[in-house]
Amino acid sequence: MAAQSKDRRLDIQGLRAIASLLVASYHIWFGNVSGGVDVFFAIGGYLLAMSLMRELERTGGVHVPKTLWRTAQRLFPMAVIVLVVVGTIALVFSGPLGIDRVMTDILASATYWENWRLAADATDYVAAGHDKSAFQHFWAMGAQGQFTAMCIIAAGLFALVAKATRMRDAGLWFGVVLGAAAIASFVFALVQLSIDPVPTYYDTFARTWELALGGFAALVVTRIPLHRVARILMGVVGLALVLTAGLLPPEWQQPGWVTLWPVAGALLILLAGEGDQGAPVTRLLRLKPLVWLGGISYGLYLWHWPVLKGFIAFFPTAGLEIDALEGAAILALSIGLSYGSYRLIALLHRPSRRRVEAAAPTGRPARGRPLLAYALPVVAAISAVGIVVAPVLQRAAVAEAAATNPVAADDDELARWIAEAVATPSAPSPGAVVGEDGRSAEWLVDDCLTVGPDQQAQCRFDDSESDREVWIVGDSQAVTWSPAVRGALGGSADVQLLGREMCPFSSGPAVEQQIGDFMRVCDAHARTVLELAAQRLPELVIISYGAWWVGEGYEDRAADTGDQLAAGTLAYAEQLHALGIRTLWLDSPPPGPEPDACIEAHAAGTSLDACAIALQDAQIARHETLDAGLEAGGVAVVDTLGWFCDPESGTCPSILQGVPTWVDRTHMGAAASTMRQQVVADAIAPLLQD
Repeated sequence: MAAQSKDRRLDIQGLRAIASLLVASYHIWFGNVSGGVDVFFAIGGYLLAMSLMRELERTGGVHVPKTLWRTAQRLFPMAVIVLVVVGTIALVFSGPLGIDRVMTDILASATYWENWRLAADATDYVAAGHDKSAFQHFWAMGAQGQFTAMCIIAAGLFALVAKATRMRDAGLWFGVVLGAAAIASFVFALVQLSIDPVPTYYDTFARTWELALGGFAALVVTRIPLHRVARILMGVVGLALVLTAGLLPPEWQQPGWVTLWPVAGALLILLAGEGDQGAPVTRLLRLKPLVWLGGISYGLYLWHWPVLKGFIAFFPTAGLEIDALEGAAILALSIGLSYGSYRLIALLHRPSRRRVEAAAPTGRPARGRPLLAYALPVVAAISAVGIVVAPVLQRAAVAEAAATNPVAADDDELARWIAEAVATPSAPSPGAVVGEDGRSAEWLVDDCLTVGPDQQAQCRFDDSESDREVWIVGDSQAVTWSPAVRGALGGSADVQLLGREMCPFSSGPAVEQQIGDFMRVCDAHARTVLELAAQRLPELVIISYGAWWVGEGYEDRAADTGDQLAAGTLAYAEQLHALGIRTLWLDSPPPGPEPDACIEAHAAGTSLDACAIALQDAQIARHETLDAGLEAGGVAVVDTLGWFCDPESGTCPSILQGVPTWVDRTHMGAAASTMRQQVVADAIAPLLQD
């Protein structure tokens, strides 16, 4: 995905144009991948290998620092412009709650490791839809940038070996090395795809084969003499493969066998045009409009995604249904921004009059200073500082939002609000926080989703002057109750979070069927909690987890799932009871509707069916069975289902008093938790009386 170059292969510029149009059009209209990025990778590896070997032949070596800097001067300026503009807009619209996420994205993009960040977050890029970060497309820049740096360094070392051994035809042998790297990388990709396909999508080592194969083709395959008829057929077949790659089933895992389709297509076109610029496809790709667009394709790639994200943000009703006119406008604006950015780069990098006058006697062209290339490290440094100060700003924003949240006075008022919301669905109130920024500060800022031994201190909230402790244990649902519990206690006790993501505070076959091998981790975490309880003897342990593994989609589960979960939880709770520690069960809210769907329905003035979910009989039975089993075992139980749903209609509204209940399909938001702090206080108070 290199910036514009002065290569004589104008057909390559045309191929870049097609690749960029494929990427943009498939993102805009289909929310899916097209194979265009794979074409860029093949081109990048092809040209990089050619360039490095030309330098080796011309100078007898590869000057690694200079080559890296030349590459940076091509790539950094456009990246700086996009990151500064898009980052500024993202910060303004996300507000202080989203500063950490935005700054992390900017830092990852500016330092070329966005692909590893997405891999760590297990973000499914292949899944259709537009609900992704405005910087997510920088993953490809990270993967190619890392390969480019490694290849340049490898070429420098190879040049030293070639010189020391007086190697003949170093280009051929370097091509063989790239071919071997491509085979190893492809095998690695297939293995990793069988283990976990989502992070593999971004893995540089799983993507290396696409770039290395391009280099192998440039240095080895181009040596094979080809008849003109063969070149013509190769070009036609290659173009067909490139244009149809996006039509392949999206569930086919990438970067595996399916990725060979666009990569092979790109390489066939590149090889067909090598030494024969008169073939039909080559002539097509040399058309002036394609060559011009290919010259700004790097900018088009970087601009189209944030423009699309901005369109969705301003017109949420568009959702996944972007029509032809809207898509054309997005594409035109992206092309315009790309062209304008290149003109700005040229203007800022124009040599000064003094430099022009100094270079005139030598006959060499004067060069300007690559100011924007120097600016990328500055952007990275500023974003790193932003990440450091983000928690302070986020905590202040969460506290400010909490002060305006409505709080139900008792169960009756909460039930009345729910009944009203079922009868007349409402939109979020102005200023309401929706999406992941609505998570609790303990999750969003304090990183207490999973509390291991090293996180225990940071996830203990000294809200009181006494030594009394209330613990919250369970899976990711546990941390969502923290705002309600801390508000309910009102400073009368300290709160210790000891949850672990994906780990219900339970054991047994039902849990093991759901989490599989992770059961070992969860059992170890539960043992740690119990050992710590024996040392610190908290007054109350609140248990919560989201094991709604019944009903539609869970037909393979046992009919007694609720009984199994109760038995597994009691196996731990009874050990706490033996220590004299009281326990309280707060069931999590049932899986809710997609929050964005409700907001889009309100904006469009369409049916508000998306603003509520109807409880299934199996879900109600699971809730009642689990509650009854725990209560029989001595755990204090509160019927929390009535805190989220209308028992008579079996309906759970998405928005209550202007406050969204769910920040995603399964987790309660901080504002919704705070709304229930008084009913939590009523449940806790009897258990904390001396």
